[in-house]
Amino acid sequence: MAVLLLLVGVIVWVGARGLMASNELKAAVPLASQIQGEIGSADTAAASSTAASLAAHASKAAELTSDPIWRAAEVVPWAGGNLAAVREMSTELDRVASQVIVPLAGIAGSIDTTSLRSADGRIDLAPLVEARPVVGEAVIALEAASARIDAIDADAIIGPIADARSEFADAIDAASEAMTTLDRTVRILPEMLGADGPRNYLILFQNSAELRTGGGIIGALALVHTEDGRVTLIEQAASGDIRYSSEPVLPLPEAETVLFGNRLGTYIQNVTATPDFSLSGRLAAAMWARDRGTVVDGVIAVDPVGLSYVLGATGPVAVAGGGTLSEGDAVRALLVDTYERLDDDHAQDAFFASAAGAVFGALSSASIDPAVLIAAVTRIADEHRLAIWSAHDDEQAVLADTTLAGMQATQTSLGEQAYAVYLNDRSGGKMDAYLDVATSVEVADTRDDGRSEVELTVTMTSTAPPDAAVSLPRRTTNGGMFGVPPGVIATNVTVYSPPGAFDAGVSYDGAPVGYQSVNAEGRIANNVAVDLAPGATATVVYRFVSAEPGQVTPVAFATPLMTG
Repeated sequence: MAVLLLLVGVIVWVGARGLMASNELKAAVPLASQIQGEIGSADTAAASSTAASLAAHASKAAELTSDPIWRAAEVVPWAGGNLAAVREMSTELDRVASQVIVPLAGIAGSIDTTSLRSADGRIDLAPLVEARPVVGEAVIALEAASARIDAIDADAIIGPIADARSEFADAIDAASEAMTTLDRTVRILPEMLGADGPRNYLILFQNSAELRTGGGIIGALALVHTEDGRVTLIEQAASGDIRYSSEPVLPLPEAETVLFGNRLGTYIQNVTATPDFSLSGRLAAAMWARDRGTVVDGVIAVDPVGLSYVLGATGPVAVAGGGTLSEGDAVRALLVDTYERLDDDHAQDAFFASAAGAVFGALSSASIDPAVLIAAVTRIADEHRLAIWSAHDDEQAVLADTTLAGMQATQTSLGEQAYAVYLNDRSGGKMDAYLDVATSVEVADTRDDGRSEVELTVTMTSTAPPDAAVSLPRRTTNGGMFGVPPGVIATNVTVYSPPGAFDAGVSYDGAPVGYQSVNAEGRIANNVAVDLAPGATATVVYRFVSAEPGQVTPVAFATPLMTG
């Protein structure tokens, strides 16, 4: 009887404390959303108060689920695993609240985007530097929490607790990703903006009407100076102002030389033909230093679609000739209308330079809403329309495993089943304004050894008018140069496999086709030339065998187009 009474007592004790812990956790959940709103509105005092309340609820939940009786009950078959899971989740929430949420709420006001910018447009860098220890510790705490939550055996717990574990794990992972981005920002942005001395950066404006792997041919360039949080436009140039060299300005890797030729390193226009933006940046920096005499601290590339998103934050800007550019018309104005209005290369270059300068001037205005601008830049980065290379090794190391480091880094970041589709124009014209591309990838079959047979399909369509050869400007069609008939869209379509994958052939419109194949540091790079007459469609299927058995979730991404 005594044993039975003891057992009943334990059940009642654990049940009561479990109910109280559940109530504490339920009270904590809405506070997390409340804190986000308070931080977003720069109400630091309210955020700190709410964070303290959340931490108190989390601490109480952890206390209620960790006493000796609760721990002893964890040895009971079936029930014990569920009790242990509840305790571990309560403990992790307590840790995250005390080690992440409370410290971040305390500094939220100091790194708020509105308060960082002064009336003259200068960015106050000190709060970003001071935030580094707190943000760095938050990253470590979240990574540890994620590992401990992942270690809970989902198969050993009942549905409601398993669901709670899954939701908690997703929330921790999302917070960890966001915090890692913030950590990288506060680690490199102050120095890039001149916190420890003046910097110079070369900006490459890509023209996606003439595609290159990284987004487009380089059409215009700008040199910007940063110092103590202030950014100044120093110099502008057209790509034609940077002279051609007979030999590459830097040694080129063998794979790049085979796929993209020496022009990658001899013409500024071609430096983004490679997916390796660190190479693009070094080539552009070397060409600029040779011709303009300025050694730069880094190189940044952006395309016209990205600029249009910036205009969504700044509002319309005035350009040479009395016109304006806005988010809705910038892409067409820059990549289509320019060649119809202006038939002189110098006039076109002047217009591009004026547009770039106007956008930069708007960016420097103190009136722009920083939160809106950050949203625009985030969208640009998510669509792979922004790439950054730093000449400073420590900063480049921070960038290297992010999508901001360019196409090659993006493929790596997407994992060991990621394929990349890179597009390079062969006509020298601007016909890619009329190009539509659809990409899909799937497992077509599974071999006896467990490896996947993967098919990556690229469908390309020309939307050019039927009479493109005569109705479009010569600068758009390039008038038949490089052996490409006027009005034809001519593209090298290069697919990079994941590391270790095996080549299984290529077909063009359903028939086997010859193709160029290169081993690019462990990745297969297969290239096919596609020519599209106005209105034509072509379908190219690249086939591979996965590097390892069980790789059944391939993903793919492609060079961004001007169509968004």
